[in-house]
Amino acid sequence: MEPAPTDAETVDRLTRVTLVGALVDAALGVGKLFVGQLAGSHALVADGLHSLTDLATDVPVLVVARRARAGPDLRHPYGHGRFETLASLVLGAVLLLIAGGLAQDSLLRLLEGATGVPGWPAIAAALLSIGAKEWVFRYTRHAATELGSPLLLANAWHSRSDALSSVAVLVGVLGAMAGLPWLDIVAAMAVALMIGWVGWELIRDAALELVDTGLPEETLHEVMAVVRTVPGVRGAHHLRSRRMGADVLLDVDVEVDGTLSVSEGHRIATAVRDELIGHFPAVRSVNVHVDPLRGAVEADAERAPRATVTPVSETAGDADDAALPMRQEAEAALRAALVPELAQDLRRLTLHYQEDGIEAELFLREDATVLSDEQTLLTCLRGEGLAWLHALRLWRPHRPGR
Repeated sequence: MEPAPTDAETVDRLTRVTLVGALVDAALGVGKLFVGQLAGSHALVADGLHSLTDLATDVPVLVVARRARAGPDLRHPYGHGRFETLASLVLGAVLLLIAGGLAQDSLLRLLEGATGVPGWPAIAAALLSIGAKEWVFRYTRHAATELGSPLLLANAWHSRSDALSSVAVLVGVLGAMAGLPWLDIVAAMAVALMIGWVGWELIRDAALELVDTGLPEETLHEVMAVVRTVPGVRGAHHLRSRRMGADVLLDVDVEVDGTLSVSEGHRIATAVRDELIGHFPAVRSVNVHVDPLRGAVEADAERAPRATVTPVSETAGDADDAALPMRQEAEAALRAALVPELAQDLRRLTLHYQEDGIEAELFLREDATVLSDEQTLLTCLRGEGLAWLHALRLWRPHRPGR
């Protein structure tokens, strides 16, 4: 897999691609306006205005691209990707206004019978526009796909709409020259509808992103499949997604063995994040919540030969996390219940919050003077206030020759 382009490289390419399109738009817009007036083609004049709207949209792409690719800061902790979304929304609104104006003007001309027969230069201008704008569309779309820029992709489709509108102009001019002068006005109205449709699509897509619409269902299935392949992940659920401009943000809950340490659970979460970013280039941020799989921990003779597990049969029913004591309270109660010699030899205490209550692991110091057995543990567990304790595991230091 090729390395993803840096933000600086992305901005440079966005700028270069947009400038190429802007030069073409400027030349075509001015040229079609001039030829349209000269040849008497209202459709070509409308198409010239369409090309100039492309030029107008190139400006926000150039301005917003740098801002949108800036890294997170204090006021925008998730980055500035929504600047592209906002620009697309404004661009769509501008296109709708332009489309409405062109449609109104064309309809008035048609009702008033202000029709005429365009000259042949209009045909040449329409053909040149079709070829040039189709090339700009393909060039821009290719760059937008590689960079993952919705704003650049929107600009590419705007260029395609300009090419299609030039096709409508060509049909209208040919029809007018064939004896149907009203076709030139109808072609102008068709151009207006195309501009309006592109504007509506831009507004719709931007609105969906602004309300945090998630990724398609099939993509979410692919994400979950990748998550479940990570070693240590026993299950995954509650996957959430949203877009931030060209970036995708993910939140997912993964289930791991409830007996793992915090650091190992964190390591698994990091692996999940790295795996998703590696498989999906558009993913910029992954927030992984680790859920411990809860259930009784059974003694494992091979894994824990020097550990003694003592269940507490008095524990009743399943426990609720909210009802279980926090570590400070639980540790104080356990230490108070232990015989003084065992409490003094305690080096570390690990708590596992399970369905049946808390399972505690007691690690003794290397120089422990008391090497307790099951009966001592049972005696220790008879203290009051330990109803939440489900089982206790004692880890004794290794003594050579034992």
